[in-house]
Amino acid sequence: MKTQVLIIGGGFGGVTVAQKLQKNGIKTTLVDRKDYFEVTYAVLREVADPDKAKGLARRYYRDILAGSFVQSAVQVLRDNTALLENGEIISFEQVVIATGSKYPTLPLAKSIDASTLRDREGELKRHYDKLKSASEVLIIGGGVVGVELAGEIAYAIEGVNVTLVHKGHAVLDGFSEKAQRKAHQQLANLGVHIKLKSNYQQSGNSYKDERSGHEITPDVVYMATGTKPNNAFLQPHFKHLLNDKGLVVVNERLEVVGQDNFYALGDIAEVGEAKLGYLAVEQGKYLAKAIVNKRQRQPSKAYKRNAFMALVPTGQETGVVQLPIFTSTCKHLVNLKQKDLFIGKTYKEFMK
Repeated sequence: MKTQVLIIGGGFGGVTVAQKLQKNGIKTTLVDRKDYFEVTYAVLREVADPDKAKGLARRYYRDILAGSFVQSAVQVLRDNTALLENGEIISFEQVVIATGSKYPTLPLAKSIDASTLRDREGELKRHYDKLKSASEVLIIGGGVVGVELAGEIAYAIEGVNVTLVHKGHAVLDGFSEKAQRKAHQQLANLGVHIKLKSNYQQSGNSYKDERSGHEITPDVVYMATGTKPNNAFLQPHFKHLLNDKGLVVVNERLEVVGQDNFYALGDIAEVGEAKLGYLAVEQGKYLAKAIVNKRQRQPSKAYKRNAFMALVPTGQETGVVQLPIFTSTCKHLVNLKQKDLFIGKTYKEFMK
């Protein structure tokens, strides 16, 4: 198979690049091991309250992509070819690495095994069924995912006792003190028990804090303790392109440093801004334009990094918004995401 631009990975950034390039007359082929795209920041609500999302967070790639799609994964990447796990070889002129990251300890956030839409929906239903019958839920990790998950479960699942434990001195590491304080209070108002400066380790069926000795025996445990970049296919020939965190090093035009006609964006790349879905979309828009310019021998301006902004729901009615100049819990701002968790906005963006 031959293509002009190969996109490896069908997350927010990968789909955005594919759509924009194809609409500019450039032949694209997107490769992903799944047959569906998923609005990942809507998944946590679906796990706790599936009637709210109604499966709208996922669509088949074939229904949204303007270019070609191959369901597989890149096994080995070389300068101008990619060997896929299904045995196919794709030759390309340029390649965009957009493989993102995985949650090794929290597959409900990004599935590790569900390669079909049907399998993913079944996986999420099993998580929900398990939650419904639980009386004690433990969430380890007080970052964005842990905070959102605690809020969604405490809000939607009646009678469940939710405990959120975090090694740090406050939830939402990296956020302003006001955002941390407000999120903490909102979760507490929902009945979430928050244990800070804690390190709970498993001991049989229980989890015990090494510092205080406090012990909990949960029915369900979620480990929201970080992500790992999906870079295995780069290891055989391009390990030198990765930094010490396993991220692809890019320059100010999102070109891979040290390799011509390679680009990278999103969670897999060291772009220099937060690893958030909406920022991957912005990177995708920029990169598509830069690739078009390069193919037409036109110059491109450097990618302009965005200031940190985030909207973190804590249940279905509250949340915190952090913008560059202020932090707010204003219902009007929070409701921008609460309506449909930006599912509609995401798909509209792909169709532009």
